[in-house]
Amino acid sequence: MSATRPNLRTIADRLGLSVTTVSRALKDGPEVKPDTVARVKAAATEIGYHPDARGVMLRTGKTMQVCSILYSPEVGDYGDPGFLAQVESLAKGLEADHYSLVVLAQTSSEDPLEPVRRVHTQHMADAVVFSRTTLQDSRAKYCLQHDFPFVSFGRTELLTPHAFVDHDDEQAAYDAVKRLIDDGHRKIGMIDPPEDLTFFGYRKRGARRAMIEAGLDPESLIWMTSDVSVRAAREATIRLFANQRNATAVVCASQMTMIGALEALLELGRDTIRDGIGIVGFGGMPFRMLSRQKLAYYYQPQRKVGKVLSEHLHDLMTGTPAEELQTLLPYRRIDDLAAFREGEDF
Repeated sequence: MSATRPNLRTIADRLGLSVTTVSRALKDGPEVKPDTVARVKAAATEIGYHPDARGVMLRTGKTMQVCSILYSPEVGDYGDPGFLAQVESLAKGLEADHYSLVVLAQTSSEDPLEPVRRVHTQHMADAVVFSRTTLQDSRAKYCLQHDFPFVSFGRTELLTPHAFVDHDDEQAAYDAVKRLIDDGHRKIGMIDPPEDLTFFGYRKRGARRAMIEAGLDPESLIWMTSDVSVRAAREATIRLFANQRNATAVVCASQMTMIGALEALLELGRDTIRDGIGIVGFGGMPFRMLSRQKLAYYYQPQRKVGKVLSEHLHDLMTGTPAEELQTLLPYRRIDDLAAFREGEDF
């Protein structure tokens, strides 16, 4: 016979309190003394008490769920473990508020707004998280218009402020191109996704600034458009070296893009060390197997991203103004992937 699930009565009997007092304490009721609130919460944690989600939903109309929408090509091909680390960290952070995380996959052919609209109109979750933001992001506009809580992984340029977590892409791209220039590279390829993605604009700004400061023509940067998949990046890199035979460096938009670029070099019989080709990548979980290649990696701490996303969601849904929930995280450059410790956070 299975053990009885802990409930309010369990805590009340344990502490010699009334069920009403325990219920109010768990809700931080002002009529309950702070030391009693602390005792009740400590007992609840100790015995593994969690509110019944169905009961909460009936009383409040809340689903007690948050939906994270992932763009499927970013977790396709070889899979990007960085995104999985972000999801795991986000789910763990939500647990403290007794929320569950639901994950939806958005296909490359699907209107990005559709999953958000579906989550909202079908009452699938109380809030939503999404990435790959654009300057005038339709999903952010929709959520703002319908007062639907959301935190985006990426910025927009909407006039109405909203909560977000992002990386400093302008500074990272500036640093990447500056270091390539310092190493003697002049013909630099930039493999990036479609231009309407917000982070692309920031990276372009940073790359151009590095060229200008070095006295070089920013128009000499070779821009190649590619989706985030390995296949698309491999094809873009092959086109790059076919059209620009004197190109000596490639800056890749993501981890998957970097793998595609390396596959292309292998197919072309080129080598990063022997031929002095500079490769730069961005991502959330660098593969140690790439340490034999000469490359630089700008690390996005995805576990940190997930943690901050969950914190912003908590604060947003408890009344903190969205303009106070805007976090820009730095990248960390890694030149020796062999020394990278899996799970290391910065």
